[in-house]
Amino acid sequence: MRATLIGRFLLLAILGLMVLLPLWYWASPWLATPPIWLAGTVMKLLFPWAESFDQKGVMAVLHTLVQVRMKGPQGDVLGELTPEVSYPTYGYGLVLLWAMLIASHPPRWWLKGLIGSLVLIPLQAFCICFQWLRDVVIYSGPSGAAYLNYPSWVNEVVVYGYQFGFLMLSPVAPIVLWLLFDKRFVAALWLEAALSDKPEPARQTARMD
Repeated sequence: MRATLIGRFLLLAILGLMVLLPLWYWASPWLATPPIWLAGTVMKLLFPWAESFDQKGVMAVLHTLVQVRMKGPQGDVLGELTPEVSYPTYGYGLVLLWAMLIASHPPRWWLKGLIGSLVLIPLQAFCICFQWLRDVVIYSGPSGAAYLNYPSWVNEVVVYGYQFGFLMLSPVAPIVLWLLFDKRFVAALWLEAALSDKPEPARQTARMD
């Protein structure tokens, strides 16, 4: 395949990532606020054991009433579980989306970037919620399971939701948004690939009379 349109896109996308990643990392404490607030609010509304939440830099902290066994100075004691989630684990899709939009440069790319950024907030909150749920439901041990008293199928749902968010939703969602925002560029990439893979017609040799 000739490195023309797709090669230019890949080069600009990589350069965009190199420039945007440090800026995103610097702004992560502010960018993390909306998804952490949304995730914490949803958890408090849905689960009575979710007492409160707060943000410490890029960390989303959930304060729960779930009792777990911890090591103390004089032996094991029961304490309240407080799981933490790092926003950059799920927030990197924001940089990926903007880098691809800058590389392909569709009409009103900046507006599409803003819309995509808003769409990613509930998706990031989904991932944060399921990591909190994984830590509470799966990693809390026998004491936590006894406190929650959930049926076994809940564990499977939580594990599936966490894996879906970590492995699929975070990396794939920005790519899907870019595909929706720049269909003309994607069509041009497919056309270039089809033309480059098409065999050239055989040259006809002139006959000597």
